[in-house]
Order: sequence, then C-alpha cells, then structure tokens
Amino acid sequence: MSGNEQSIYSEYFSYIYKYTTEYGAKTIVLLQVGAFFEIYGIQQKDKIIGSQIEEITDICKLNISTKSQPYDYGNIVMAGFRDYTIDKYISMITENGYTVAVYIQVKEGKKIYRELDKVYSPGTYISCETDTNTEISNNIMAIWFDVFKPRKNIIKNSTGTLIYGVSVVNIFTGQSSIFQHETDNNINVTSFDELERYISIYNPSEVIIISPFDEPILQSIMQYSNIKISTVHLLDSRNKTNTKIEKCTNQKYIKELLTFFYKEDTYDVCTQFQEYTVATQSFCYLLNFIQEHNPMLNKKINIPEFNNTSNRVILANHTLLQLNIINDASLDSKKMGKLSSVMSLLNKSCSPMGRRLFQHNLTNPTFDEEWLQVEYDMIDIVLQDNNIETFDSFRKQITKIKDIDKILRQLVLKKIYPRTIFDLFSSLDYIQQMNVCLYENQEITQYLCSNIVNDNNTNCSSLIDTKISSVMEFLQKNLLLEECKSINSMTTFNNNIIQKGVSKKLDYAINQYELSLSHFNEIHKIFNGFFKFHNINTGDTDFVKVHETEKSGSTLQITNKRCTILKTLLESAKNQDIPVDEELNISFNIDDIKFVKATGTNMEITFPLLSKICKDNLNYKMMLNKIISDTYLEVLTKLEETYFTNIEDISSYIAKLDVLQSKAYIAKKNNYCKPVINTNLQKSGFIAENIRHCLIEHIQQDELYVPNDISIGTEENSQDGVLLYGTNAVGKTSLIRSIGVSIIMAQTGMYVPCSSFIYKPYTAIYSRILGNDNIFKGLSTFAVEMSELRVILKMADENSLILGDELCSGTETESALSIFVAGLIEFNKRKSSYIFATHFHEIVSYDEIISLQKLTQMHMEVRYDRELDSLVYDRKLKKGSGPRIYGLEVCKSLHLDAQFLEKAYEIRNKYYPETRGILSNKQSTYNAKKIRGICEMCNKNMGEEVHHLQHQEHANEDGFINSFHKNHKANLLTVCEECHDTLHNAEHNNKVIVKKKTSNGMKLI
Repeated sequence: MSGNEQSIYSEYFSYIYKYTTEYGAKTIVLLQVGAFFEIYGIQQKDKIIGSQIEEITDICKLNISTKSQPYDYGNIVMAGFRDYTIDKYISMITENGYTVAVYIQVKEGKKIYRELDKVYSPGTYISCETDTNTEISNNIMAIWFDVFKPRKNIIKNSTGTLIYGVSVVNIFTGQSSIFQHETDNNINVTSFDELERYISIYNPSEVIIISPFDEPILQSIMQYSNIKISTVHLLDSRNKTNTKIEKCTNQKYIKELLTFFYKEDTYDVCTQFQEYTVATQSFCYLLNFIQEHNPMLNKKINIPEFNNTSNRVILANHTLLQLNIINDASLDSKKMGKLSSVMSLLNKSCSPMGRRLFQHNLTNPTFDEEWLQVEYDMIDIVLQDNNIETFDSFRKQITKIKDIDKILRQLVLKKIYPRTIFDLFSSLDYIQQMNVCLYENQEITQYLCSNIVNDNNTNCSSLIDTKISSVMEFLQKNLLLEECKSINSMTTFNNNIIQKGVSKKLDYAINQYELSLSHFNEIHKIFNGFFKFHNINTGDTDFVKVHETEKSGSTLQITNKRCTILKTLLESAKNQDIPVDEELNISFNIDDIKFVKATGTNMEITFPLLSKICKDNLNYKMMLNKIISDTYLEVLTKLEETYFTNIEDISSYIAKLDVLQSKAYIAKKNNYCKPVINTNLQKSGFIAENIRHCLIEHIQQDELYVPNDISIGTEENSQDGVLLYGTNAVGKTSLIRSIGVSIIMAQTGMYVPCSSFIYKPYTAIYSRILGNDNIFKGLSTFAVEMSELRVILKMADENSLILGDELCSGTETESALSIFVAGLIEFNKRKSSYIFATHFHEIVSYDEIISLQKLTQMHMEVRYDRELDSLVYDRKLKKGSGPRIYGLEVCKSLHLDAQFLEKAYEIRNKYYPETRGILSNKQSTYNAKKIRGICEMCNKNMGEEVHHLQHQEHANEDGFINSFHKNHKANLLTVCEECHDTLHNAEHNNKVIVKKKTSNGMKLI
C-alpha cells in the first residue's frame, strides 16, 4: 500500500472515531477522493469493522468492493458514488436516522487536502429538491431538564421542583418555538404531559436531551413523553467536561449567542428569555448544535414564539392523542388513511404552507374570542353565494403552488436549483392571478394581510400585487427562466441561464465560446461538404460526426470506410488552405489533416487548428460553468437580501388564504355550522344541537350517524356535569369524543359538526379515555388513572372541560366508587364542565350524588327487540341513568357460548338480584299473587322483605282484619331494608299507610 493511500485510510478512520464519539454510533463520514465520495471499512474474517459501511450500502443500494491493501489486521473495503450525486445519498442516509460528516477535497497549487464541509443529521438536513419529500416540516428539538431542590427549613417533605425547557426549530421554514414547564420532582406518568403534547405537535426528526438523570430514569421519561425518534442525543449536564452545556447556563454566553444570531438588544428586549431560563438554555444549545452542523442554517431563524405567554388552550393528559386529533402512528391508524385522525380528515389545505399552518392551528387551539370571531366571520363570507365558486376554483390553483417557505430556506442556504427558481416564479404568477380575483373583496384581503406590515396603509390587494411583481420582475431581469426550468444542478449548466447584461464577464465568455463553437461547426460543415461536393453523400446524413465526452469535449470522428474515401478526396486538394473565418483570417491547410485511431471502427480527424478549437471549447465550457454558477449565486444573494421579506409576506398571505378556503370547503362539504360565542357567560360552557363525531360519521357507512343534543356549563340548563350511562358499543365514548373534538375545532376557528353550537371558550381540556393510550404500556392502569386525576384536581377550574371514560377502571369496585364520587364532588365544587361515561349505577342513589344539583344522569338509548331477539342501538341521549343490565345481552348478540352465558346469568342473578327479570322474582310466602321484586317505596333497591301495611297482629283467628284478609295483595308491600325501617318509624308515630289508586297508578298514602 502506498503511503498516500495509507494516509487516506488513517485520516478516514480518525474522522469516524471523532464523530461517532460526538454524535453516536449511527454516524458515517463521506470523504471526497477526486470525483468520488468514498466510505471505507476493514474486513476482518467474516465481519467488517471500522464504520457502518454495510448498513449505509444497504440503505443506498451501493456495492462494497474489496481492495487488496492490508490495514489493521484486515483488508480495506470501500463503497462510493460520484460527487454530483451527493445530495441524493445524504438524503437517503439522514432519512434513516444517521448523521453524516462530509469532507471535501481542496487543492492549493500542487497540495491536496480535505476539510470538513458540513455535518448533516436528520434534523439539520434540507435537500435541494422541493417535491421529493412529502414531509411539510423538519423539526429539530432540544429538551433541557433541571432539578431545583427546596431550601432547607422552608418546605418540608418536598422533593424539589423539576423544570424542563423545550426548544424547536423547523429547518424547512426557520420558525422556532420555546416552552417551559414546572412540576414536582416526581418522575411519574403525568409529569411530562406537556412535553408529550409538544413532541406530538412538532414530531421532531432529531432530539437532544440534556439532563442530570441516569439512564433508567431517562428511559422512563422518554416512555412517558412518547419519544420514539431514532436519532436522540443523550447528554449529561453533570459532566463538567462538556463546556458547551456549562456555557449555556452562563448569562454572558447566552446574551452573546442571542446577539450573534439576532440583534444586540434581543436578550434585554425579549424578557421571556430571562423569565424562562431553562427553555432559553435549551434554545441556545440548539442554536449552537445547528451552527456546528451547518452555519448557514441559522441564518434568518425567527425569534422563537414563547408558548408560555400565549392564549393557547391547555390540552392535558394526552388529549390530542386520546381524541384522535393527530395520528397515533399505530398500524390500525395507518390502515385508515385519510380517516386515521381528525387532522387527516380536516386538513384539506392544498399547499405545503397551508397544511403547515392548519396543523399548527388545530394542535394549538386558542381561547382568544376576538381572533375566533374573525375566523368564523371570514368563513361565513367565503360561503356566501357570490364568493363560494371563486374559492372553489382557488383549490386547483393553490395545488400548483410549491413550498415557498422551504424555497426561502433553500435560498438562504444557497441550495436551490434553477428549476426551483422557475417553480417560485410560476407559484408567484398563480398567486397574483388569485389576488386579482380578490381585489374588490376588501374584508378578505384585509384579513389575509393582517400579519403583513403596511406602513402606507395601501390597499391590501395592491400591497400583495406590488410585492409579487417586484420579485417576478427581478427574476425576469436576471434569469432566463425557460432555461432554468429543466436544470437540476448548481454547478453543471448545459445552457446559459443568466440574462445578458447581468455579468460583463459572463457575456464576454459566452461571446468567446460561441465564436469558438461556430468555428468548430464550420469545420464540421466543411468536412461533410467534401462528400456532398463530390456527390458521394446527397442526403441529410452527416458522414463526419461530432463525438462528445465529458473529459475530452467535442471531436470529429468518421468510420474507417468513409475515412478511406475522405483521404482520396483530400489527395486531390493537396496543399490548399481552407478558410474557416475570413473576417478573422482563420484557415487550415489540407496537408495538416491527420487521422488517428478513435473508438471501435472510428477514426478521429485532427489538425492543429481543430485541436486548438476543441481544447478552447472545452476550456470555455468549463469556464462558463464556473462563471454561470458564480453569477447564479450572486443573483440568489441579491434575491435574498432584497426580496426575502416580500417572499415571506407572500407565503404568509397564501397560507392564510389556503387555510381559509380549506375551512370553508370542509364546512360546506360536511354540513358544519358556525359557532356562536356567548360573551355573556361568566364561565366556560356549551349548548350543542345535533352534535356528531366528524370522523365516525365517515368511517361508519353501514348506519346513519345519530346526532344528539347536549349542553354543559351554561346558565340556561344549570348543568355542569353529566354521568353518561349505556351499554357497551352504544356510543358513549364516541359522544364524549365528539364533544372534545367539536370544542377543539371551534377553538381553532372552524365550523363544527352540529346544527347549532353556542359556547364560551375553554382554557383547558383534560381527558381520560381508555383504549387510545399506548404510552404507558406495562404500567398499572390504576396508577396512570390516579396520576392523571391528580393533574385534573390540581389544575381544573370553572373554565376547564373534563372528558372521562370509565374512571377508576383499574381497581376494585368499592375503591373505584369512592374515588369516583369524591372526584365528582370536587369537579362540582370547582364549577368545571365534565362528562363521564360509566357503568356505576350504584352511585345514583348515593346521598352525595343526589346533593349535586349541577350533576345530571343521562343514558344512550338501547332497546331489546323481542321479534329480532336483538339489542337495537337507538343511540339517542335520554334523561336518567337508564336500565343497568345489558353487558351479558351484548355478549349474547356476539354469539358467545350458550353454556358460558347461562353460567354468567346465574352468577349475576345470585349476586345482583335486582338485575333479574320479573319472571325470575320469587312469589311471596304470604300470597302467591304477590311477586317480590323492586322496593315499592324507593323504586331503586331490590326488595328484601314483604311488609304487612295493616299488621298481622290486628287479624282475627281466621286471618281477617276487618273486611279483608291480612295477606291480601293490597296489604302486602315489597320493601328494601332501609325503607322497612322507615315504615316502622312511621308506624311508631301512629301513621297509617295504605295503597290507593291515583291517576298515576297505585300510590302509598
């Protein structure tokens, strides 16, 4: 092995060690060697060590070749690809969770060395392409955990405070956000609810976690937070050798870093940076991480949105997942496609910018009533007869618009193909056409421009038109857009894409190249003319052909047979000068012509002038490529510096237009209604008529969806809470979810699936719905429920909505009932809005429940059809708790084994006699006509005694009391133990109780 090769391999493996140490095992180095980027490994017997070359070649479909050189007790193996394809391969590698360090070859005189170009990772990579990736965002996130212990003698029995700060940057758009949450230092299932919400909203492709925790605790945190990302960097904040972490806690470094990326006074003006210190530390570390990977990525990163200071609704206990607002990534969810989540169903935006904004809005509902009212009113305007057709036509136009936000980031990074610039121009043209249609609609255009600075109070439509025109004029003035249309490279240009007059150097080079090329073409024409002159070739076929290679450029070639003919023809013109360009006095002599062996059966024509012209053409072409590339970059720089804000404003405009048409489109298509905000209500609440579940009504095609009327928390109904009863599969959970989904839709500024919806926005939504939460797999259900109940009890108030399904299902009945009732009392005390699905019929008769005047019982109607021998699910909401038996009947309808069901009925009748049918009740020993069933006084509990209204002691020896027998059915009363005691107390007070007929049947008087 040569010393040079040995040096390359040593260099490569030193880089592998450096970057795997810093970024983890899933790291690879691409080393440029000449025109190729190469990857190396070491073959030792039956395994390859030294790098992840096997995994990378599997991902990229590359071949591994073995080199003969020994290295470190093995042989070198390698794989590689051409330099101009690197973007494609980096995309494939990072999509599979790898970090890629790219070293490029640099030549200074005769010296060749390699230097780091950039480090790419899943969260810091942005492609030159705009259409290949379906993802609308590429978020990278940093999470910083810090524990603050309590001061001694201040708080006893406290474990301290856990604070986590989260920051996220969308590499595609430059948008950033930070958030901070404080909780008790207890690592349990609810400590990280807000973190889980943040992660589920942004779905990062790469996460950095900085914490003082050991591995087992970190794994629990990742489980509770639902972090399932393949690229996670775990950093220990206790490790003092990591100076970067240490510096991010230092205010001087924080201020310096924020000043570097933003303005000098950023830290002082944005006081949230000082208020949310842990989140700021996280953001600073993230900015530095991105800077180390690719310094260009931090250009034009927006100042972060501070989520702690917004009007955002708190969505606790994994509400987004439990209400199916977002996909849960399960296999079942993927099978449902567009019906996999509320987001998939409702996000009908047609552009990447619109889809991105819609997704942000739906996952961040607000209680800002003024903003919400504007949204409703705008949808109302769009749905008017004179506007709806226009907006329907916009959908097709908007679909043609490319991802302008991503194009802006590519512009900043200078990773943008000319074809993408053509796409930008075309997109601006489509937007301008739509803007013309909106010119007369001032309300709409004013709304669309609400986020755009308008210092001169210009008509909003005119303002947008001016911004679009300025960008389009710049592009037309500087670029040949039709030529740009087909070019997917920033270094190789077959045709010039720069307008004349933009670069004098380029114009001169083009003139020289075109002149030289014309001389080459003239010589080509001359040689073919020899054949035509002698009538050997009378057709259009060239006997002398142009042969072109990347390395040698263009040459003239001829077949051996035709070469023989040409030599004969040239013999007759010996020593003649053939003019090529008379004006410039350029010619060649016939005697200088030679024929040399070329490829296959071809000969190459050569002579000094032609050789010079071919060499000049090749050099001019290479020089033109360089000048065009440099000029193109200059145009991009000017475009960014002058028109970045204009393009950003245009993107904001079209995103809002797209979301608005999407909201109107789904409202009309699905027959949704406009929400009405009741500003007179003192607390949150709603009245919904004919409420539906937006997803289920589309999924269930075999049965018409049954809408229901329900109201909670309003003064009109004096009802803050609902206990919802009903058999399994009747739709209790669906109704509860429909309430949560409709509230979130309304507070996103959307129409809702109701015929009428009046409400006062909520500030928080808490949910506990079983069967939709895989985050805590393997944990105690009861422990999870109690942790989530603890959060609700700690934070819920009169503006909170609590949605529950079978609370306390994870423990035995006595404790479950006690906890459930205590929770209801607390919710009632706080005046929260709440609805719980339950099977606990027992609590209806509890004194504590009866005393809750703001709590009502309702049930979803089910009836038994004897003719069909089936349960019929009417699914209508009715007052009262309804019948309490149906579980076994549902089992019967599912065709469980008859013997099994018979045993189940026997057990139920034994331990729950009140559930037996009338035919199962026993006859009284006093009178066979008297059936002992439900207590005739309270009509709730099962009767345990048959009481004589006129006591037996008053009967004569024949059993008669006056005119009737003591055991007459009318003198017998079925009573429970509690009512039996009540009767005896009344009789002690000399009260006589008898049965008498009334208009409402027999009553005790």
